[in-house]
Amino acid sequence: MQGPLIGAFLVILGTLPAVQAQTIDSSTRYASTGVVMANRSAALGAKIMGRVQRVSHEEGDRVQQGDVLLRLESLELQAELASAEASLSLAKTELVYKEKLETRMRRLYQAKTLSEEQLDDATFALAAAREKARIAKAAVDRAKAALKETVLTAPFDGVITAKHVEIGQLTEPGATLFVLEDQCQLKFRTNVKEQDVARIEKGDKAVVIIDALDGKTLQGQVSKVIPSGDPKTHAFVVEIDLSPHDKLYPGMFGKASFKD
Repeated sequence: MQGPLIGAFLVILGTLPAVQAQTIDSSTRYASTGVVMANRSAALGAKIMGRVQRVSHEEGDRVQQGDVLLRLESLELQAELASAEASLSLAKTELVYKEKLETRMRRLYQAKTLSEEQLDDATFALAAAREKARIAKAAVDRAKAALKETVLTAPFDGVITAKHVEIGQLTEPGATLFVLEDQCQLKFRTNVKEQDVARIEKGDKAVVIIDALDGKTLQGQVSKVIPSGDPKTHAFVVEIDLSPHDKLYPGMFGKASFKD
């Protein structure tokens, strides 16, 4: 019986389609998944304490470098500046008088009609007047700098992605009031396994697939390989500059691949 059974099995096997072996492109290796990030991101806040007088922009607004984001109340600082400028004006007037007096005293001393001690007094008074004027000028500079800090401006072109301030709020130095992102150039940040990072260099071509764009494939170039891995995961951070795309935003999830 074994002969006929073996023959039948061979006949059935011969009718099955041949299995095609899948070929894997060994030149491609996939990094860990990552996210799209803005080229630059900055948390903006006031350097001084003050009450918010005006908020000029909201989340989602596009701003240009130098645009005013908010203003703080400044009446008190304006009064301090006016007082400092008045003190400086008085110090300058006194300095001019002391300079003329010292010049007159020196001539009298040279004519031997004035003692050396009197000349020393005039010279000392002139030096003191110069120092007083310098101190008054520094006070004006400080008052101007403080007044300038009542206006918060955008340090670069970008999009406001977060706002944590309202009119009437009392600001604290260093507290984040806005988050500004430069989205003109986006990058993809991913973690690469330690066995792959040695084969990736700055300038290498890369392909990034973005899930939120229905698997859209974007061409990119490695802009940064951080040469220090995570001691727990043994992964290394790699950043890729991405080609422009209208619907590409920071925070989108994706996967990067590299070519040997």
